[in-house]
Amino acid sequence: MARPPTKSQAITSSLAARIVEGELEPGAWLPSERELAREFAADRSTVRRALRMLAEQGLVLARQGAGTQVRPAPPVRRAAADITRQVGEWRGFHVSARSDGRRPFTRTSVREVEADARLARRLEVPAGTRLLERARVQGVEDEPPVQLATTWVAMDVVERIPVLRQVDTGPGGIYSRLEEAGYRILFEESVTCRLPRTGEREALGIGSEQPVLTLWRRAYDQRERIVEVTHRVVVGDRHELVYRYGSGA
Repeated sequence: MARPPTKSQAITSSLAARIVEGELEPGAWLPSERELAREFAADRSTVRRALRMLAEQGLVLARQGAGTQVRPAPPVRRAAADITRQVGEWRGFHVSARSDGRRPFTRTSVREVEADARLARRLEVPAGTRLLERARVQGVEDEPPVQLATTWVAMDVVERIPVLRQVDTGPGGIYSRLEEAGYRILFEESVTCRLPRTGEREALGIGSEQPVLTLWRRAYDQRERIVEVTHRVVVGDRHELVYRYGSGA
């Protein structure tokens, strides 16, 4: 049976909700420790632990002698459609970050791997099938990373488009190369939420109690074959995902 949250965790969750939902705006100052202790009927040491956890989650900055401030930079706002359109040389995360006036970065590594049972199910291939893996850490300059994104591509697709083995796949990235090769892509994306794993905490610079969004995206070609799968682990309060759609069927 799950243990109930501690008092400091409850305070952290309450303050985090105010920040994420915009009640406490970027740059705003939190109430003093004394005021928070009175509001939550807690001692000041408990409040300090809660504020430390907020700082570990990247939501606030502790200003020596001044207090605690909501991190000035707002989350990157990503429209779901950004993955389907190329703006200049970019798609996806870079389009979203640049539209907010930010300077995005991506650190990429590329290697061949064998599909484990999880990937085999996602790509609908036999376990052990060779895949090209493209792993990325993405964020904006002067801020902690926003997300980890890992893409797996079927090797016959890679043989047809050898540039996919390169770190830099050219303007628009791999989806532009797929389109140039005659693939017409339909995307399917599912979203869940959980606590981060050890490697994710280290790569993203977050605490163990900071929730992350996990997104699985499949890319289908015009024959309904899955040619690529991407898994993203996103720090929830550093990233806002926006969907826009109509009411018609």
